[in-house]
Amino acid sequence: MGMRKLGLAAAAFTLGLAGGASADSGSFGNWAVVCDNVQVCTAMGFGELGEIGSSALLKVSREAGPAAEPTISLITSGQEAATLALAVDGRSPPDLSAVPATPLRDDPERRLTELTPAQGRALLATLVNGRNLTLMEGKTPAATISLAGSSAALRFMDDRQKRAGTVTALVARGARPASAVPGPAQPPVVKAAAAVAQTRLPSRPSAALQAQLRDCDDDILDLGIEPEVARLSRDQIFWGMVCSRGAYNVIYRLFLTDETGGDVRALELDYPGGEATSELMNISFDPKTQTLMNFDKGRGLGDCGALTEWVWTGQRFDVAHQTFMPECQGVMSDYWPVSYRSR
Repeated sequence: MGMRKLGLAAAAFTLGLAGGASADSGSFGNWAVVCDNVQVCTAMGFGELGEIGSSALLKVSREAGPAAEPTISLITSGQEAATLALAVDGRSPPDLSAVPATPLRDDPERRLTELTPAQGRALLATLVNGRNLTLMEGKTPAATISLAGSSAALRFMDDRQKRAGTVTALVARGARPASAVPGPAQPPVVKAAAAVAQTRLPSRPSAALQAQLRDCDDDILDLGIEPEVARLSRDQIFWGMVCSRGAYNVIYRLFLTDETGGDVRALELDYPGGEATSELMNISFDPKTQTLMNFDKGRGLGDCGALTEWVWTGQRFDVAHQTFMPECQGVMSDYWPVSYRSR
């Protein structure tokens, strides 16, 4: 099965982060990997695409640090609880001959399987040298995941977590002790300012603010999309003004003004990758949590791209969280791995 590649300027395959850390992603055959700013890594193998998206998603996740063990889970299509057998190239180890799949409460079309540590070790032992992982429900194949790229994906994880050559590595194992693996980094602290009552908001943007949109799409007002407006403090208003649109993305320009709509300033934000921007796609602002959110869609289905959150600290918007899916494989955003985190 071919991979659908994502091309997003705002969510590049390598996401450089502040302070010299980086969240990396890579694609290998039928697999993709995302590692966040504190080197928590998730490798993903994809099933076939169907009407409701990917028939299966295999996730191998691991935190940084010498003591961290991998955790393995599966999301599969299906509406009822079932017992699955996991077979690599037709062979199912005893530990994998009967694993439960439980319906997800918030997604009636899918089921979750979480492997025990013993089951995870049994799967990893056969995964990297196999060709296909088949999920059997009784005698019926429920899904198949190509293992092409699985070894390279897990090696990528070993490399990013500095495990290569140690006894903790998933693939690139060596004789060096677990103590050679560096400990986990601490995510940055991001603290939201106190919520502000959203009273006396301007009913419409000022002439000075509208003047900033002269080079936007000529027909943008015909869309009837209201600006995103919120009070950040007694005399500071946030504006997200619609400027242009694509097939499935609406692009907003971001501004700060005073109470009267004067003192117009472009609001520049940093993405986790360090790119500065004063435009965002598909935004919303939650004044209760002081959180600005955007969704960079890789395609109309919304199964790839980046979901990013910034928090107003009282002085600026700091990036607080991001999930990222580099492959358009029918996986909805609820199941995307974290590519940036804060505390």
